[in-house]
Amino acid sequence: MSLLQIRDISVSYGDGPSRKTVLADASLTLEAGQVAAIVGESGSGKSSLVRAVAGLVDPAAGEILLNGQKLLPLRKRDKATLHAIQMVFQDPGASLNPRHTAGQILDEALLVKGGRTAAQRKSRTAELLALVHLDERLAGLRPAALSGGQKQRLAIARALAMEPQILIADEALSALDFANQDKISTLLQSLTQELGLAMLFVSHDMRSVRRMADQVCVIQNGRIIEQGPVAQVLYHPSTAYTQLLLAAALNPTAALADPRLSALLEDGAAIDDGVLAGVMEIIRSDARMPPSGEGMA
Repeated sequence: MSLLQIRDISVSYGDGPSRKTVLADASLTLEAGQVAAIVGESGSGKSSLVRAVAGLVDPAAGEILLNGQKLLPLRKRDKATLHAIQMVFQDPGASLNPRHTAGQILDEALLVKGGRTAAQRKSRTAELLALVHLDERLAGLRPAALSGGQKQRLAIARALAMEPQILIADEALSALDFANQDKISTLLQSLTQELGLAMLFVSHDMRSVRRMADQVCVIQNGRIIEQGPVAQVLYHPSTAYTQLLLAAALNPTAALADPRLSALLEDGAAIDDGVLAGVMEIIRSDARMPPSGEGMA
């Protein structure tokens, strides 16, 4: 039995004539210890997919199963299910209580989790800080005194306090600088391996996707158009859209300077073979695309 099964879900917003479907017939299977990267341009529906898993939006159709049991809307989920799925958001500063210290933030999460005395919570707080590579002395500081990378580590530690089975990282790297993106992605990868977590990783950062993911799911205009092992999707993409995303991600300066690409990403026009060939040539000339047949480094 798979840990997570997403079966043909659709997500819609609004009512009546203004109702809009942003995700249609999406399916995905995730095992314990695996990372599934969800990629696509802004507005493609990738965040709606993971928000449905978290219970923040109710699917209009389809079903989501955790350990074979259908997930109910958030308000109807039991305590164990709520704890089993945790999210790490894009802006850690906005998700942390600015009035509380790092130690208090983790202690509150452990109180919600339950089953520990005050002394046990204090000990576990120290363990959680160490798990995300934060100095225990930071426990007495409020979020405003922490760097962006430290705040994101604290947000990850708070999620881990619930002992989840699935961690959802929704653009958890995009608000960080380049150096911290690499550090946090490395941390997330090590945590999935060390703790046996499954992860849904929403990202525009193809470097982190390549490093972390076991499988990649590409979404365009609310539909999954390509899905498979990371080496297959990133090195042998079968759709023009995936190839175009890779071109823009691997060499954004050159690719985005091409007016054909920027126009396509802005207005959602169809990608024809001529445009694709021109953009892919930018990448080939820059020698950043792995040669055909090359495996993951």
